[in-house]
Amino acid sequence: MARKKAREQEFDTLELEVPKEDLPRVSLEGCEIVRRQFLSHLKENILTIRPDGIQFNNACITRMPDVRYIYLIIDRSKRWFIISACDEDDKDGQRWCTFKHGERKSRKIQGKPFCDRIYSMMGWNKGYGYKICGTFALQVEDEDKLLMVFELDEAEAHAMSSKARAYAGVEDIEVGAEELAKLDELEKKRQADREQRAAAKAAGEKIIRRYRKRAVLPQQWGSDTFGVPVEEHKAKAEVPHLPARGDSGDLFIASDNRGW
Repeated sequence: MARKKAREQEFDTLELEVPKEDLPRVSLEGCEIVRRQFLSHLKENILTIRPDGIQFNNACITRMPDVRYIYLIIDRSKRWFIISACDEDDKDGQRWCTFKHGERKSRKIQGKPFCDRIYSMMGWNKGYGYKICGTFALQVEDEDKLLMVFELDEAEAHAMSSKARAYAGVEDIEVGAEELAKLDELEKKRQADREQRAAAKAAGEKIIRRYRKRAVLPQQWGSDTFGVPVEEHKAKAEVPHLPARGDSGDLFIASDNRGW
């Protein structure tokens, strides 16, 4: 028997030892559903975008167990990054994982020209990498077609070290003097923390991590909200029509490296 979704499951008040009519009624009107990004979400479906390439985490890979090649689809108007399974020989298909000794693992998909376009479209700074949580959805025209949707407007910014920026081919001028100063200050704090922990370890003392990386959350979330109001919350993404190849519009399928 197929498992029902949580929102469709019936509850047995006998297990609560309280008759249903005795339970208080609570309205969720005016409440906010807490954003998952505010809490630990390491096991969520996460896409990481850096200046030189993209990578889907292993949670994405394991939740689509039969998929080895995908289309990368961009909705310009909604600023969504959508992935859809495809076959190995399909034009513009991308291999998103490695397969070795019976195991599928995440892999980095190199593509600086593609990432240049994403950074430009989003107005992102190349001194940062960006992580986005994904949501499963079904294609409007074909409900047997499973998609994964990443809302780029909800990306978390993560500072890149000078070494990581150099490896990605990012020039200081692309970062800007103001952001570069912030990144240099963060790097100094990280280095000081590493040295303190190394000294504590050498002295046999308790190691205390004083500096932890922190993501820069989207400004539109503000500092005094928990999430989206219940009335506006969409648990299921309304995926747009995916046009046939050659159609014009706000959607495009990222090509292979030769076309980026």
